[in-house]
Amino acid sequence: MKRRRLLAASAAYGLLALVGFAWCALRGEWSPWASESALLPLSPGVRALASVLGGLVVAACTVVATRALVRRTRWARALHGELRAVLGPLDGIEIAAYALLSSVAEELFFRGAMQPALGLVLTSAVFGAVHLGPSRGFRVWPLWAAAMGLVFGGLVALTGYLHGAVIAHFLINYENLHFIDAYDPAAGMADASLAGRAADASAPPRLSGTRVRAGR
Repeated sequence: MKRRRLLAASAAYGLLALVGFAWCALRGEWSPWASESALLPLSPGVRALASVLGGLVVAACTVVATRALVRRTRWARALHGELRAVLGPLDGIEIAAYALLSSVAEELFFRGAMQPALGLVLTSAVFGAVHLGPSRGFRVWPLWAAAMGLVFGGLVALTGYLHGAVIAHFLINYENLHFIDAYDPAAGMADASLAGRAADASAPPRLSGTRVRAGR
């Protein structure tokens, strides 16, 4: 089952990457990885370095924010639980493969091929729309994906390079898939509830409604 699912994902993401390359070729652009139309007025080498460093910063901030949101907000816990139920148990090879396939193919198609044609905002909206889920627990996922699309696309627009967006996308997916597989919000809430009950049980009894008068 796992091998079949991985093969299906490889075929789907491979097709998406091929469509991205074909779209670029139709515009006369044979490489979606680099573009001269960058907002930063810097040399190509400096822009490439900025792309990579920016991708690392985006990945680190997003991974930290994801864990904090899952532990502190109800909507993030619900989404985490839904993804955990859909994906099921994952091993290290599957996580690395899914992270690599999704990051390369999606960035090639959305940021490399679609963004130059439709613009940053519309491309991010489409990127969010394709993340619609099968249940109410997924209702915030398209919004989160659209926001990340703006971040990835902004990095590409600034530097003219796709490398940083791919690096950020890969690291975020890799770390968050590990987190989804390892962390069960329901178990965490149960442990917190048990700890609270234990603390209440160990607390000394309190006297209520009784006044003690000092003797004269």
